[in-house]
Amino acid sequence: MVAYLPTIFGLLSVALASYYSGYWPARLPRFARHSAASHSVHCLPYLPNIFAEHPPPPSHPDIAAASRQLGDYLSGRFAVGDIDSLSVAVVSSDGVLFEGNYGVVKGNESESSPPTTSDSSYRLTSVGKLFNVLEGHILAEKGVLSWEDPVEKYISFTQNSGSLTSLRESMESKTGPFTLSQLAAHMTGLGRDWPPGNVANWPHDLKGAGPPPTNGLPFPQNAALLAAIAENPLIAPPFTWPIYSNTGTGLLGLAFLEADRAARNASIPLSYAALLQRDIFAPLGMHGSHFLASAANKARVVVPALAPEVADQDFLDAMNPAAGQFSSLRDCATVLQTLLNPAHPKSLLSKATVDKWLRPVHSFEEDDWTEMGLIWEIVKVPDSHNRLRRIYWKLGAMAGYHTALGIHPGTSFGVVVLLAGRFFDAAELAYRAFEIFQPAIDRALAAAAAARYAGEWAAPGGNSTASIAVVRGTLYIDRLILDGVDALAAFRPSGRVALRWMHEHEEFRLDIGLPYYNGKRHMGCYPYWAGLDVWGMRSGAALNAIFFSGNGSARRLHVPALGVEMARLGAS
Repeated sequence: MVAYLPTIFGLLSVALASYYSGYWPARLPRFARHSAASHSVHCLPYLPNIFAEHPPPPSHPDIAAASRQLGDYLSGRFAVGDIDSLSVAVVSSDGVLFEGNYGVVKGNESESSPPTTSDSSYRLTSVGKLFNVLEGHILAEKGVLSWEDPVEKYISFTQNSGSLTSLRESMESKTGPFTLSQLAAHMTGLGRDWPPGNVANWPHDLKGAGPPPTNGLPFPQNAALLAAIAENPLIAPPFTWPIYSNTGTGLLGLAFLEADRAARNASIPLSYAALLQRDIFAPLGMHGSHFLASAANKARVVVPALAPEVADQDFLDAMNPAAGQFSSLRDCATVLQTLLNPAHPKSLLSKATVDKWLRPVHSFEEDDWTEMGLIWEIVKVPDSHNRLRRIYWKLGAMAGYHTALGIHPGTSFGVVVLLAGRFFDAAELAYRAFEIFQPAIDRALAAAAAARYAGEWAAPGGNSTASIAVVRGTLYIDRLILDGVDALAAFRPSGRVALRWMHEHEEFRLDIGLPYYNGKRHMGCYPYWAGLDVWGMRSGAALNAIFFSGNGSARRLHVPALGVEMARLGAS
């Protein structure tokens, strides 16, 4: 095996932008562009996420049509000739909705190489960082660590106290120790790729720039990584501005190893590869995931024609968490299923942990659509009704390999793109997959919500009735008569009221808001957030609460404050 083979210097421009890192395209597809002025400031709730546990099948007409459209697009894109191997999946919580594999496993042996399959293994590049944080959540749920633990609890290292200005130095002295969560959020101020090379001939050329090994240094051993942290000043004070840091991700992986070692009372820590094999790969049956090309797996390892030596590199424990992992389309799809539905039989995390993980940590004030989470790169994009929804991404690239993995938690589907070749924008393909599938998912979800909730409802005797409809991605109650009284008018002037799903069983609240704000447009979600539970209670239940139960002819709408139970008219 080759422990260190530098890529050719002619690839440096690509390496500087994307070598085992997240990559954002300069030109976004049309579905990712929007103006804040084009969106309503009203706070309209989204439909309940039925697809977390009951997704549409691949045979659903809208899904099948989207699959054909995506297949045509990918076939055309692959025909351009700059991709050696390409694997793409669109995934629901129940399995794969679309799966496409193109090209050959070894791009420099196109005539004799076997075709790419869903079990072919690609370097994940920075997408592997997701598995690092997944491991951290697993250890946290076991009680091995807390995300707010200082890194020094597990790793002894010296932080460089120097800075470019005395002001910076005084700010740094007040920040306290790094925490594990700060490392996962790129909020420590650590530099991107340490140890840094010496760009001795600047400004005449950039030789020596970039990450190891492009900068002329080998992949760092653990001691070299810690020495670089001690030697180089922080780029920014911790938790002030995010600095993308492979260095920090490597340090996070080393902290996990030491935390696990201490919990097992072992004298020697596992390797990072062994830790993930024990906690992730083996439990999920991920047979295409590993960190080194070997005799046992080489037949499945994708080798790009561009910089094929990268397939043989050993990133070592210090950089394996940042970019060393190999994985297959099948394995990545399995992981996505468990994140889309934490109740999945193979899920490694509780719903509470996944819900906490799928939250922003930092929002960029300079725009209104990009955020960051624990390793996630988050974009807000319009749905079919031009309302912004969050997609949680991890993108990665290095010479020869380019990857993207993203999920849309609100409608429970995700996309995986793994490719090898000269084409370096896996994000473009992933964006396109979301752009094609989101309208199909939205239509299927609207139909599923209508089947569950929409229609006319009445209690015996007809003194309590309700009318519910799905309109442009929101569930509305148009009429609610309780004991002969117009209940909507009791809350405020009668009219259509949105129903907000409370993420528990089938409980909803009438999303009425605070009456004294009078629906002011400039207040956005504030009146609704503040007023969701302002209306008082009766019989131990909120006045504006309803819930549903049963199926088929036994389907019921309940108003618990009055003990009212309604059946759907015409149900069979």
